Amino acid sequence: MLVEIAKWRIPKENGKRHLDLWSAALGYQRSHPEKFRYTVSRMFTLTEEGATDETWMWIDEYEDREAYDKMSKAWEEDSELVKYKKEHKAQWDPMRVPGSFKAELWAERLRVDLKKQT
Repeated sequence: MLVEIAKWRIPKENGKRHLDLWSAALGYQRSHPEKFRYTVSRMFTLTEEGATDETWMWIDEYEDREAYDKMSKAWEEDSELVKYKKEHKAQWDPMRVPGSFKAELWAERLRVDLKKQT
């Protein structure tokens, strides 16, 4: 398994708008499963007491590197996804704290799945 993990910060006052934006984005992705190669996508937030920013994170799981590479290629070559990405970024970029976005690709090495034990 491969996971893409991305983290960024937004000012707390953008929280509701940001949640609405990502809810719509994941709705779009749910309605076009043929265009998205991950097996699961999740979003998380971390809000520390007294902080003025929230930290947001997505974790997208892919079966393997091939699936991730196909998805990456689609973001650049599929005309509908290219248009979608441009429109989404135009709304998302102004909400983020400048310089706070970081994405990483992690490969699974070990796993314990306690729910599947018999």
